[in-house]
Amino acid sequence: MIDFIKYSKIYFVVAILVTIASLFSLFYFGLNLGMDFKGGTSIKVEYEAKAPSIEDLKNNLEIENYQVQSLGEKGVILKINKDVSASEFNAILEDMKIDGSVISDSELETISPTVGSELKQKTVIVVVCALIAMLLYIAFAFRKVSKPISSFQYGFVSTLMLFHDVLIPLGLLAFLGAYLGVQFTIPIVTALLAVIGYSINNNVVVFDRIRENLHLSRKLGYSEVVNISLNQIYVRCIQTSLTTLFVLIALYYYFIGEEDIQFFALAASIGIIAGAFSSIFLASPILAKWVERRDK
Repeated sequence: MIDFIKYSKIYFVVAILVTIASLFSLFYFGLNLGMDFKGGTSIKVEYEAKAPSIEDLKNNLEIENYQVQSLGEKGVILKINKDVSASEFNAILEDMKIDGSVISDSELETISPTVGSELKQKTVIVVVCALIAMLLYIAFAFRKVSKPISSFQYGFVSTLMLFHDVLIPLGLLAFLGAYLGVQFTIPIVTALLAVIGYSINNNVVVFDRIRENLHLSRKLGYSEVVNISLNQIYVRCIQTSLTTLFVLIALYYYFIGEEDIQFFALAASIGIIAGAFSSIFLASPILAKWVERRDK
């Protein structure tokens, strides 16, 4: 039996320090928004034969603030965070002709800053709506839970943990954006939404076990029930997180050069690690401390 409640102050201090560091990174550096949110130019290129490697293209291109990824064996898409003139477009196409490769087709598409701003607003709305929906779901699912914790308290703590789980990868991405030019794109938003769903699933599993044990062990205090429940469930949470991390690590290394996929895998991996930590070491101990403080 591991006494999770006994060392909960250590978990809280670690979580607070990491959260402060993430907030500092997010507000000091800010997110390096990609073309999806700031507007810019997308260039699709089709080669007659196999397309050059991503690394060769990066070494040959003489532009800044861009992303390049493959589209099948013969296609490449280049995203640039600015409008491109006709002369610049032709110069870029010449740079993309590596080792005598022949371009059979090309397409230029411009995304205006207005469209990017609208997409940014919609992204914020989607994330907020997802968090509110999770809060309402937990409150409804645990509406008949045994005392001393109400269903709203379960929902409130779950939502608090979701902010924690999303904030940590955001802070890391802000830091990487400032020093390595990592851009915040739609695939990363998708990763964060996946983290929200994954984290809430872990919390529901833990809370459901607490609910069961509250019925079976009515003579025990709430902290004791939480401790028993976490000992019964923490191995399951760790194993589930590890199996998902193995897949994400494989994605990251298999798609080397495909920045959208790599940063999706990175953001999801950090979020899942944060989610596993919060569901085991933070969410339930916070509820236990809440009850102890109220009783005192």
